[in-house]
Parts: sequence; C-alpha cells; structure tokens
Amino acid sequence: MTPVRSRYAAALGTLLALAAIGSFAPSSAASQPRELVVPSAAYPTIQSAVDAAHPGDRIAVRAGVYREQVTIHKNLTLTGAGARKTIILAPKRLVTGSDGLNSIVFLDNAARVKVSRLSVSGPGSGTCAAGALGAGIRVLGGAHLDLSHAAVSHIKDTPMAPCFRSANAVLVGDFPTGTGSATIRDSKITDYQGSGIVVLNEGSNATLFRNVVTGQKRISTDGIEFVEATGRAEQNTVSDNACREPDPGCGQDFFSEFQHAGILANTGVEVTRNRLVGNQLGIYAFGTMKTSHNIIVDSKYFGMAFQDGTFTAVKDSVRGGVGGVAVVASEVDTTARLNHVKITKISGDRTRTFQCCGFTATVATKP
Repeated sequence: MTPVRSRYAAALGTLLALAAIGSFAPSSAASQPRELVVPSAAYPTIQSAVDAAHPGDRIAVRAGVYREQVTIHKNLTLTGAGARKTIILAPKRLVTGSDGLNSIVFLDNAARVKVSRLSVSGPGSGTCAAGALGAGIRVLGGAHLDLSHAAVSHIKDTPMAPCFRSANAVLVGDFPTGTGSATIRDSKITDYQGSGIVVLNEGSNATLFRNVVTGQKRISTDGIEFVEATGRAEQNTVSDNACREPDPGCGQDFFSEFQHAGILANTGVEVTRNRLVGNQLGIYAFGTMKTSHNIIVDSKYFGMAFQDGTFTAVKDSVRGGVGGVAVVASEVDTTARLNHVKITKISGDRTRTFQCCGFTATVATKP
C-alpha cells in the first residue's frame, strides 16, 4: 500500500469509527426528558408547567390543592405526591372545552399522558343551563390516558344538577364522532353524579384493572360503561349503582325503562373476575360477549342481564339480592349459555326470559 493510500485508509477508518461511536453516544441534554416541578417560581400552576413542557417531559406535582382546569395536548407524565396529598380541584368557574363540556382535566390531540399519585376532584357549582361539571377527566381526539394509583372523586355539582352527559368521573370518546383510549388501574373512582368510567364509540378502547368504582346512594348512577367501544374490565370492585327515585326514565321493565348497572358492556369487551355489590344489575351485556369468574352480590333486580345477542357466562357467581340471570330478546333472538354459574340465596327467579316483538330468549345451563 502506498503512503497516500495508507493515509486515506486511516482517515476513512477514523471517520467510520467516529460515526459508530456517534451512533451509540447519548443524545444531547436538550433532547432528554426534563422534570418540571410544581409549584415553583417558574411553574406556579400545573397548567403553566404543561404549557412550558416539551413532549415527553415529566411534571412532578408536589403535595397541595391546585384549583384549576388542566388541558393537555402533548405526550407528558404527571406524577403527584400521593392521591390524598396532591389534588386537582375544580375551580369555581369552569371554562368549556372544545367538546362543549366542562372538564377538570382534558386530554386531546392524540396526546399520550401518564397520570399517577394524584386526585382529580369536584364538586362543581354550575347548573344544567350554565356551567355544569361535565367530567373529571376527559379523553378525546385520539388521546390515551394511563391513570394509576390515583383517585377521581366528587364529580357532581352542588347543588345537584343531573344534566344529560354530565358528571362522569372519566369520559373517553364521544358520539357521534370522537375516540380515545385509556388504561386505568389501581385507582378509586367515587361519588360521581353520572357514571364512573364511560368509554364511547367504535375505535375507543379501555383496559380497567383493580379499580374501585363506587356510585351515589341518592341518585341513579352507572359504574362502568362500554358503549360501542372495546376493552377489558378485570378485578374491579363496583358498587352502589342503581335506579333511584325520583327518576322517571328508569325502572325494572327492560322494554320501556332504563336499568342501571355495575358494568354495562357490549361486543368486544371481556368482563372477568370483578366483584359487583349492591347494583341494580351487576352486569348488563349486549351483543356477543363472554363473562367469567365474576362475583355478584345483592343485586336489586338481576345479577346479570344479557340482551339481544349470544352470551357465554363461565363460573360466575350470583349471591343474594332479587334475581339471578335475565335473558332479554327485543331486537334479535338471544341465547345465554351458563357454564357452571352459581346462583344462591336470591329471593326471585334463578333465570328468567323477557321476549318482545317476535324474538325469542333462551337459557342453556351446564351445572
């Protein structure tokens, strides 16, 4: 090799080595996620930190009460000092979001947001005509909420303002358009005026794991609702959701009144290993669904109700309360297969069919 060629080879080898080192070198500090602390001189409020944050940054929220609404359009992580210590509290005057509702925390613009170790809390002070509290946490615009070791509570108005679509603790997606998704685990959802967790619309999805969802004892509420959405509800404890007077739209007639449930779900949702206590209906299911290993206690009407579809229940247990399993046909012939389902200590029918409009309801049991 000539000296010139040798020097060229050496230089090329150096460049390749530097390129290889560069490919494994840590990125610059500017590209690393930052941690913004609230409150601080720079960030006195959570919203000020959210506005200043770059996508991927972390916001550490110290113990305290933060009376503000928070809107998030970017990928962020919010971590409090504990669900009993860090509280985002509804302000006295709520600003309406782009969805037309008043929410305490609002996620949209396809943001992926992790929230943990804090509480989101009402109450609001509005009315149905002006300014009622719409949701504790609202997820829309393809956004994703990852909520863990948190609490959402007192999502209601004082005095009560039972408005349509209002006061849901966590509301994901929307009708007629709008989607979102959520993973909610190890959290407490309590004292809501509408429903605890609502997932709406095709394209929306939620995984709910080891949460406690507790309704109101004074007004009609639902615990967990999937409506045309998909997902999974597992190992949640859901209680105290029922039809309560005065509520002219609800009652025990499946064909002319509304029923309230611990878990309401449809095709594409799996409901397993939950504990449902003191609800009007423990589980209310539509379409094609499987339930398994749920424990349902002291239901005010039926432990499980299956309507308009094909259903399989495996090793569920219904204990106490009025009825066991209802099978309802109002739009299609409906079949429920009960495999090793235990029904004990109830005061009414173990199984009962409700039929309308020429459609048939059938129960097939396997001891």
